[in-house]
Amino acid sequence: MEKTIFFVVVAIYIIAGIVVTRHVKNKDDFYVMGEKGSTLLIVGTLSATYLSAVTLMGLAGMIYNEGPVAHAGFASYGAWLGTLFAVIYVGRKLKALDCQTLPDFFEKRFKNKWVTVISTSIMIIGLLGYGVVQLIGAGVVLSEILDIPFPVLILLFTLALLIFSAMGGMYGVVITDTLMFFTMLAIAAVIAPLIIGQAGLDQVKNLGQVVPGYFSFTGSADRPFGWVFSQFLMWILFFGCTPSLVSRVFPAKNDFVIMKAAVIGVFFAPFMQLLVFIAAAAMMVLRPGIEPADRVFIVGMMEYVPAGLAGIGLAGLMASIMSTASTLFVLTGFALAKDLFENVLHKDFSEKKSLVIGRAAQVIVAIVVCIIAIIQPSSIFWISIYAGSIFAVAWMPTIIGSLEWKRMSSKAAIASMTAGIVTFIVFGELKRFGIITFPVGFDNFYLAIIVSVLTLIVVGFITKPNDYELGYYQKMKETKLSVSTIKSILAKPNGAAELKKQYKQTITIAASFVVISVVLWGYFIVRLGM
Repeated sequence: MEKTIFFVVVAIYIIAGIVVTRHVKNKDDFYVMGEKGSTLLIVGTLSATYLSAVTLMGLAGMIYNEGPVAHAGFASYGAWLGTLFAVIYVGRKLKALDCQTLPDFFEKRFKNKWVTVISTSIMIIGLLGYGVVQLIGAGVVLSEILDIPFPVLILLFTLALLIFSAMGGMYGVVITDTLMFFTMLAIAAVIAPLIIGQAGLDQVKNLGQVVPGYFSFTGSADRPFGWVFSQFLMWILFFGCTPSLVSRVFPAKNDFVIMKAAVIGVFFAPFMQLLVFIAAAAMMVLRPGIEPADRVFIVGMMEYVPAGLAGIGLAGLMASIMSTASTLFVLTGFALAKDLFENVLHKDFSEKKSLVIGRAAQVIVAIVVCIIAIIQPSSIFWISIYAGSIFAVAWMPTIIGSLEWKRMSSKAAIASMTAGIVTFIVFGELKRFGIITFPVGFDNFYLAIIVSVLTLIVVGFITKPNDYELGYYQKMKETKLSVSTIKSILAKPNGAAELKKQYKQTITIAASFVVISVVLWGYFIVRLGM
């Protein structure tokens, strides 16, 4: 029964993605959904993108083995703060500047070919890594319920994704993400509590006595606290600038939609994670010794949940993978087609030809990711850490400097991004082969972020921005999304009443979710004695 329900729900995702393609009439529809995204759609796509295979498989497996504090308490809290930063700060500023992709911002900010090439290349490398994670996760899920070789499953999954991501662009991704969000919510709100209930919260709490260090800051693996803190820092910096989250802002109708979606979406993301992570710990009570640990939630649904719900849960798990993977396919395709081909080469294509190039680029990306996923070079968790670190050390310092520092120049951007990513990769490999060692609690991530920031500051001070860069900096400071939103609403009939209504709704939603969050998190903190 669970197999039937699983395939029915996944088929609904694919059909919805195909139907949505009829709305894609031009480049704006393809890249930013014509900026028609409602609060519901932005909440859906934001939450669905946040909850990926990394959460439901990679992190769930780490928490199952090592305990929740080191990974959920630090890494997930960092991801939550990073998501707020991505939506409220980076996303809103870039949307106000009419950016359709993140490298689009670098192109507008500096008008320098090498800045665009380097930033886009970093984006492609990072997203390819994160995309591989999703495909491996899909193969793991499907192999549990189908007797089909892993490489064939990866290929079929890739083809299914291309149906709506390549054809529907951002329209297809946002609509299907929202549908998928509700099945993911079923995992957190219904299935996870069922697993927790069978184990018992008291038994979960007692794991600290059964598995030494399970609820400690460094986990049962007794990882160095410096490493644990680096996860907190990495997820803030990664999620704060990752295109998969920042780009969720671009399709929004206006600033009120973004602010409401930030409150609601950023509540649901950690809410779903919280219950999933406690359920992962509950599985250590019910079934210790699951190998590989990435399968923990699949085993939980197949063995401890009624068949009908298990089918919905597996579909929700697949939804978390499909939503993030489709986003990464779309964004990497955008990077190849729009940011490298159109912006760097300064080609002005017709609407029809631009859409063809954008779709072809996604096919190329899908082929590359599919091949890497079939090779399966590492576990889901460690691939995600590597991909996230690349964004954190190479992009975040440059983005903040570009938005806030008047002396920021193209030379500083190039130097900072290059120094960050080269330091991270080179010293990471030297450490891996035992050529060098770092002090306990310090690793190549810390070194790379320090080098990236220092390089940006030093080069920024010894060089001067050109007239264009100074002019665009001034334009950024004068351009605010809130101002344009207010003007557009006041221009409508009864605009003043509509503006007052939007303010009231936003404040009410914010206050309500603060109260809900305090009650929910307070309950689990008290019950688990954390």
